[in-house]
Amino acid sequence: MEGAWEMATDHGAAVDGGMDMAAHEGTYSQFIELTKTTSFFVLNIVLLLVLWGLEGHGFLAIIGLILNFAAAAIAGLTGQGWKILAPLFALLGLACIVL
Repeated sequence: MEGAWEMATDHGAAVDGGMDMAAHEGTYSQFIELTKTTSFFVLNIVLLLVLWGLEGHGFLAIIGLILNFAAAAIAGLTGQGWKILAPLFALLGLACIVL
C-alpha cells in the first residue's frame, strides 16, 4: 500500500520529465482549438437537422450546410477556429427560433 502513495506524491515527473514543454503546450493549445471548432461545426449540423426535419426548410438547411463547410474550411486555413463558425451558429439558432 505504501508504494501507491509514493507514486501519487511524486510530482517531479509530471512537471518536466525531460519533455519539450513548449512543444507540448503548443500541441495542447492546437488540440483545444480544434475541439472548439469541431464542436461548433457539429452544433451547426444539429441546428441544420432541426431546420430540415422539424421545421421543414430543406433548401435553407442545404444552404446552411454549404456555408458550414465553407466556414470550417476558412477557419482551418486562417487559424481563426471557432470564431468563424460562431456567427453561423447564432444565425442558425435564430432561424430555428423564428421559422
